[in-house]
Amino acid sequence: MERCCAALAFLSLALGGTAHAQNYSADIVDLAKPGTPTLAKIYVTKDKRRIEFLPASGDRALVSHLATVPPDNKSLDVHISGVGKTIILDLANKTSVILEPEQKAYIERNWGDPAPSDLYRAYVFLHPSAIPEDACAEWVPTVKGTLCKKAGYELVDGRRAIKFELSAGRDTLSMWVDIGLHTLVKRKTNWADTELWSI
Repeated sequence: MERCCAALAFLSLALGGTAHAQNYSADIVDLAKPGTPTLAKIYVTKDKRRIEFLPASGDRALVSHLATVPPDNKSLDVHISGVGKTIILDLANKTSVILEPEQKAYIERNWGDPAPSDLYRAYVFLHPSAIPEDACAEWVPTVKGTLCKKAGYELVDGRRAIKFELSAGRDTLSMWVDIGLHTLVKRKTNWADTELWSI
């Protein structure tokens, strides 16, 4: 049920090296659930991301890659609860630390295992070029067969943003880029609708 085509999911990771956003913090809220609960708090600096998962994040906030399965070598993944956990990602050094305050423990891991699940991944890794209006020019060449178009301007939590629509096969994805921060502030698929509040 929680799904997005492989091409669009890969898009989030493919741009992990491009970070043009300013420092900021925000709440990741779920518009698809009653009461628009806050799933997590995200803190962004140039090279680091910190996500504090709240109770509403549920049991699929993190994903761990266990193995590849023949014959097509697809990844065998397991989802892990993020409730009460904090993950700190160092994009420059490709490392991550998971904090578990209730257990008074922390785990240092190699890059991306476990990693934020698809619901959060785009907010962690995806940042457009220095000119937000030209975000499609950077996104489209990343994944073969992905189409991208600018769909206009809208307000997201009171901030002016540019809406983009991406498609790959039957899958579609809408993303809103904050004009001032040059960062993703809203993401909508057929199964999820999240955005950043209180930036």
